[in-house]
Amino acid sequence: MSADVKELQQLVERERMAEETVRKAKEQAHVIVKTARENAASILQTSDSNQKLEELKQAKLREIAQKKADMDKEHRRKISSLEAIAQENSEKAITYVTEQTLRADN
Repeated sequence: MSADVKELQQLVERERMAEETVRKAKEQAHVIVKTARENAASILQTSDSNQKLEELKQAKLREIAQKKADMDKEHRRKISSLEAIAQENSEKAITYVTEQTLRADN
Protein backbone atom coordinates (compact mmCIF):
# COMPACT_ATOMS: atom_id res chain seq x y z
CA MET A 1 0.00 0.00 0.00
CA SER A 2 2.79 2.42 0.70
CA ALA A 3 3.93 1.97 -2.89
CA ASP A 4 0.45 2.92 -4.04
CA VAL A 5 0.46 5.97 -1.77
CA LYS A 6 3.92 6.95 -3.01
CA GLU A 7 2.79 6.49 -6.65
CA LEU A 8 -0.34 8.51 -5.92
CA GLN A 9 1.76 11.27 -4.36
CA GLN A 10 3.99 11.29 -7.44
CA LEU A 11 0.95 11.52 -9.70
CA VAL A 12 -0.47 14.36 -7.61
CA GLU A 13 2.92 16.11 -7.76
CA ARG A 14 3.08 15.65 -11.56
CA GLU A 15 -0.45 16.99 -11.89
CA ARG A 16 0.46 19.99 -9.73
CA MET A 17 3.56 20.64 -11.88
CA ALA A 18 1.51 20.24 -15.05
CA GLU A 19 -1.07 22.68 -13.72
CA GLU A 20 1.74 25.12 -12.86
CA THR A 21 3.18 24.73 -16.37
CA VAL A 22 -0.26 25.31 -17.89
CA ARG A 23 -0.77 28.40 -15.68
CA LYS A 24 2.60 29.85 -16.73
CA ALA A 25 1.85 29.10 -20.40
CA LYS A 26 -1.51 30.86 -20.09
CA GLU A 27 0.19 33.89 -18.52
CA GLN A 28 2.75 33.98 -21.30
CA ALA A 29 0.00 33.61 -23.92
CA HIS A 30 -1.91 36.44 -22.27
CA VAL A 31 1.18 38.66 -22.39
CA ILE A 32 1.76 37.75 -26.05
CA VAL A 33 -1.89 38.47 -26.95
CA LYS A 34 -1.79 41.79 -25.08
CA THR A 35 1.42 42.82 -26.83
CA ALA A 36 0.02 41.78 -30.21
CA ARG A 37 -3.16 43.79 -29.63
CA GLU A 38 -1.14 46.85 -28.61
CA ASN A 39 1.05 46.50 -31.69
CA ALA A 40 -2.00 46.08 -33.92
CA ALA A 41 -3.65 49.14 -32.39
CA SER A 42 -0.46 51.12 -32.89
CA ILE A 43 -0.21 50.01 -36.52
CA LEU A 44 -3.86 50.90 -37.15
CA GLN A 45 -3.43 54.27 -35.50
CA THR A 46 -0.34 54.97 -37.60
CA SER A 47 -2.18 53.80 -40.69
CA ASP A 48 -5.13 56.05 -39.88
CA SER A 49 -2.78 58.96 -39.19
CA ASN A 50 -1.00 58.39 -42.50
CA GLN A 51 -4.32 58.14 -44.31
CA LYS A 52 -5.58 61.32 -42.68
CA LEU A 53 -2.31 63.06 -43.49
CA GLU A 54 -2.60 61.93 -47.11
CA GLU A 55 -6.20 63.16 -47.23
CA LEU A 56 -5.10 66.53 -45.82
CA LYS A 57 -2.30 66.73 -48.37
CA GLN A 58 -4.68 65.93 -51.22
CA ALA A 59 -7.20 68.52 -49.97
CA LYS A 60 -4.45 71.13 -49.73
CA LEU A 61 -3.21 70.29 -53.23
CA ARG A 62 -6.76 70.66 -54.57
CA GLU A 63 -7.11 73.98 -52.75
CA ILE A 64 -3.80 75.22 -54.18
CA ALA A 65 -4.78 74.11 -57.69
CA GLN A 66 -8.13 75.91 -57.37
CA LYS A 67 -6.46 79.10 -56.11
CA LYS A 68 -3.96 78.91 -58.97
CA ALA A 69 -6.78 78.48 -61.49
CA ASP A 70 -8.63 81.43 -59.93
CA MET A 71 -5.49 83.57 -60.05
CA ASP A 72 -4.86 82.61 -63.68
CA LYS A 73 -8.46 83.48 -64.56
CA GLU A 74 -8.19 86.86 -62.78
CA HIS A 75 -4.83 87.51 -64.44
CA ARG A 76 -6.28 86.79 -67.90
CA ARG A 77 -9.25 89.04 -67.13
CA LYS A 78 -6.96 91.90 -66.09
CA ILE A 79 -4.74 91.40 -69.14
CA SER A 80 -7.81 91.49 -71.38
CA SER A 81 -9.02 94.64 -69.67
CA LEU A 82 -5.60 96.28 -70.01
CA GLU A 83 -5.41 95.29 -73.68
CA ALA A 84 -8.84 96.87 -74.28
CA ILE A 85 -7.74 100.06 -72.50
CA ALA A 86 -4.50 100.08 -74.48
CA GLN A 87 -6.44 99.62 -77.74
CA GLU A 88 -8.80 102.46 -76.81
CA ASN A 89 -5.91 104.73 -75.82
CA SER A 90 -4.10 103.84 -79.04
CA GLU A 91 -7.16 104.78 -81.08
CA LYS A 92 -7.50 108.05 -79.14
CA ALA A 93 -3.82 108.81 -79.70
CA ILE A 94 -4.12 108.14 -83.45
CA THR A 95 -7.21 110.35 -83.62
CA TYR A 96 -5.46 113.11 -81.66
CA VAL A 97 -2.34 112.94 -83.81
CA THR A 98 -4.46 112.93 -86.98
CA GLU A 99 -6.46 115.95 -85.78
CA GLN A 100 -3.30 117.82 -84.83
CA THR A 101 -1.74 117.02 -88.18
CA LEU A 102 -4.84 118.23 -90.02
CA ARG A 103 -4.90 121.46 -87.97
CA ALA A 104 -1.27 122.07 -88.71
CA ASP A 105 -1.93 121.59 -92.43
CA ASN A 106 -4.79 124.16 -92.39
